[in-house]
Parts: sequence; structure tokens; C-alpha cells
Amino acid sequence: MQWVTYEVDADSVAVISMNRPERLNAWGSEMARDLTEAFQRYNDDRSARVAVLRGEGRAFCVGADAKEYTARKGSWSSQPREEMGIFGQGKLFKPVIGAIQGHCLGAGLILLAVRCDIRIAAEDALFGLPEVAVGIVNCEVPLANQAIPTCLLMEMSMTAESIDAKRALAHGMVNKVVPNDELMNEAMAMARTIAKHSPLAVRLSKENLLGAVAVTDEAKANEIRIYNLSSHSADAIEGFEAHVQRREPTWRS
Repeated sequence: MQWVTYEVDADSVAVISMNRPERLNAWGSEMARDLTEAFQRYNDDRSARVAVLRGEGRAFCVGADAKEYTARKGSWSSQPREEMGIFGQGKLFKPVIGAIQGHCLGAGLILLAVRCDIRIAAEDALFGLPEVAVGIVNCEVPLANQAIPTCLLMEMSMTAESIDAKRALAHGMVNKVVPNDELMNEAMAMARTIAKHSPLAVRLSKENLLGAVAVTDEAKANEIRIYNLSSHSADAIEGFEAHVQRREPTWRS
């Protein structure tokens, strides 16, 4: 794995770290590939009972890699959830705790943070959905709506403006907000508490909860249609190019 590291400590806690700090852990095909491998490894690792997902450097994940999108002239996939294997497909029943600092934007929020079972944020965390600013729509909205109230999800999706950790906590998007230097200690302490309990009971509890809030096939199909309409549009290509070139976009629609 090039951009992700995987380690397990003596307390059966796996730490999965996105390790591309110079690009603020931007999400793209290589990051998705490495996360797929890391989460599959965690699923298969009998020594690991709980995982903590984190980002190296000053950001958790800044969202889609605009330079990669611009080079491709289009989206990575018609179904982004499929790009992270068992984690993206909602079939990972071992618990995952998100330790979130700095920017948690776009794919970093929708594909990664929202899929974490428990979310602990540092005081400097910022949550946002900037997709409309580059001409595309959010993916995984049915899942995100379980973690973010509809009115707030509408605001974030349509304004492309971020909210801070304090507001995220007030709306139930995260479980806790802690000082930056206490983030990993807090996440690891919670992971160790979970790891003390029956691995089978913990896995079945998660599976039961995920089944109770499962997104319908109709909602998934409709989202794929809408995502493809936007992610392959002239507006999307122009939006990402404008972002990379640091200029205002000229919308084509």
C-alpha cells in the first residue's frame, strides 16, 4: 500500500492511516485502492477487533483529487462506494472509529467519515460538501442523510460552505469533540473499551444496526443515475479545471 498504513497494537486495535499529507490525503483511485486493501486486511485479521481511521498531517481527507479528475476528464467510477470494497459496500461488520482533524470534505466526509461507526473530531475539524462548487453532486446522500439532518445536508450541499466541529456535534454528526492533541488518545481509548467485549457480539450488533437503516435499492439506483449525469458533465470538467487553475469557473449548463 502506497498511501495507507495498517498497524495493530497489543490491545487488538488496528490503526488505518491515510498517509498523503502533502496532498491533504486527497481521495482518488490510488487512495481508494489502498483503503480497499487495508479494510479487507482488517476484516480478515483475527488479531484486530476495532479499527481507527485517521489522516496523517493537518487534514483527515480534503476530498476528491482535483488534479487526478482533471487528467481523467471524468469521474473515477459510476459507483464510488464500490471503489473501497467491503467498507464502501457496507459489508464490514467490525467496528470503525473515525479520528477526524482539519478538513473533512466531499469524499472525505461522505465516503469515509460518514461510514465510520463512531466519529471523534478535533476542535479544528471542518466538515463540508464542496461538490457543487466544481460542478458535480454528492454521492452517498441516502447514507449521509442518516448522519446529517436533511436541512443541514441541503445547506452544505447547496452552499458548498463548511461547518465547524462545534456545529457538527450539535447536529449529531460526531460523537465527541476534543482538543487537537487529545484526538488519537480519545479514539484509542474508545477503541480499547470496545475491544474488551465479545468480538462476535460487537460484530453482530453492527450488522443488526446497519440492516435496520439499509438504503433501498431504488435509492441507490437513482443516486447512480444522478451522480453519472453530473460527474461526466461539461460543468464538472470545467469546475475541476477551474479549481486546479485557481480561477472562477464558467458554467456550461
